[in-house]
Amino acid sequence: MRSLSVRTMATAAALATAALTVTACSDSSDNSEPAGSSVSVSAAPSDSASGSSSGGSSGTSAPDDGGTQGASGGGPSSSATASGGGNAPAASGACASGQLSVALKDAEVGAGQYNAEIVFTNTGDASCTMTGFPGVSYVKKAGVQAGPAADRDGASYGPVTLAPHATASARLHDSNGQGGYDPGQCKLTEVEGLRIYPPNQKAALFLPHKTEHCAGTGIHPLRIGAVQR
Repeated sequence: MRSLSVRTMATAAALATAALTVTACSDSSDNSEPAGSSVSVSAAPSDSASGSSSGGSSGTSAPDDGGTQGASGGGPSSSATASGGGNAPAASGACASGQLSVALKDAEVGAGQYNAEIVFTNTGDASCTMTGFPGVSYVKKAGVQAGPAADRDGASYGPVTLAPHATASARLHDSNGQGGYDPGQCKLTEVEGLRIYPPNQKAALFLPHKTEHCAGTGIHPLRIGAVQR
């Protein structure tokens, strides 16, 4: 009888232990729900991060912003950087036709050749840059072009920055009158001056220069160099 009592007590103790274990598991399961809800709540900051990424993406459309946008990660700093990048080109942008005057200087004539410098002056209040070749052609009365436009001569130089009132020039070469061409090739024509497009501009400047020019379409006596100091 005593042995049976001991076994009964042991069984009861085991059942009690099992009940405590089930209760503990149940408590642990309940605690996992707040953990799950905290993960779902963290989706809101994730959406916010997506918004920041979108803002950064639009910010990186500015050429110079690059990795700075990703590093900043915030809308305000992105807009500040974009604003700074937008202001930079304004001080050193391409020289517009409207802020330039043009003149013909240092003419040299000899051996059937004509050379001169087309000189550009920045008449604006801000610095600007000129890069590459101007477009040049002779024009007759009423602005009618005479002969082919000038061919590019030589290599291009890097950007030339013009402070207000500063100058840059491009070397112009032409035949002196008929030069070495026969009359049929040359088709010597009276012209009123030069139509000049500053580099990368669509508005032309007119430079009065009455002379005679070979306007034959089968020859290219007129050449222009790149803008330089």
